[in-house]
Amino acid sequence: MKTNDQTKSNNKIFIIWGLFISVSVVGLLILLLLFLQPKQSQQSFNQPVEAKPIQSFSQQEQETYNAILKKIDREVDKLSIEEKIVYSPDGKIKHIKILDSTTKKEIKRIIYHDDGKTIFYIETFDSQTGKKIKEDTYKDGGKILNYIVEFNPTTGEKIKITYYNQDGTVKEEKTF
Repeated sequence: MKTNDQTKSNNKIFIIWGLFISVSVVGLLILLLLFLQPKQSQQSFNQPVEAKPIQSFSQQEQETYNAILKKIDREVDKLSIEEKIVYSPDGKIKHIKILDSTTKKEIKRIIYHDDGKTIFYIETFDSQTGKKIKEDTYKDGGKILNYIVEFNPTTGEKIKITYYNQDGTVKEEKTF
């Protein structure tokens, strides 16, 4: 029968061997990590780090990036424009004027039907000259585009009319 001292010495040997093996494995992992890291010269630590553009985006990443940029543009546009709402005598919206914040000129006007809720047409103006450059007319409660009239920004004359089908496809284009 084994004595209590022999069992303790066997336990100590197992503990020592376990510690030795653990330290050896950790040491090998550290050496492996050090050898796998790219080597940098001493000069690279003294020079500023240049930002390199990301070369390849996946299609989904690019679409997400573009969507974020569009949201940012819309938010900036909301902050940089002024709106003036004009009401009819009965309290319904007649039209909304959107002004350029720097020039204070009207750049867009949204005209509503008599109900004050549905869009009748939208006029877009040149921010420099103030002349109408585009008019979008809607039907069926302001949801479906009926036609778009485009104007010459310098003369204000009609240059093109585009008619649309119910499904939003182009029905006919007339150029003047």
